[in-house]
Amino acid sequence: MTTNAFDPKCDHRITREEAASLIQNFQAQAKEGAHRASAFNRGAFELLLAQPGAAGIRLYHARHNDGSPTTVMVAVDHLGVDLDGPLATFIQNSQECPPVCAGTRLGR
Repeated sequence: MTTNAFDPKCDHRITREEAASLIQNFQAQAKEGAHRASAFNRGAFELLLAQPGAAGIRLYHARHNDGSPTTVMVAVDHLGVDLDGPLATFIQNSQECPPVCAGTRLGR
């Protein structure tokens, strides 16, 4: 695991072609019916970023007790430290694909 510093000003944009290629590389190796994506509504991101000191969001790959995959999101401060105090907001209840895959166009 790297120890590079969190850069709150990093430009994360990539081209549509890069996005499609990265997604297709993953999906080409995924088993039939495997978890392919998680969708969150805008409000989930707004809740995280509205927390005092929030400078970004970290997505954790996680698993439910039954072993099925999920994603947990937590806000991070300007140093990249998780905002995980007792009053922090955590987000998980994503819309998983499958079964909620309507509109997915980058991964075929």
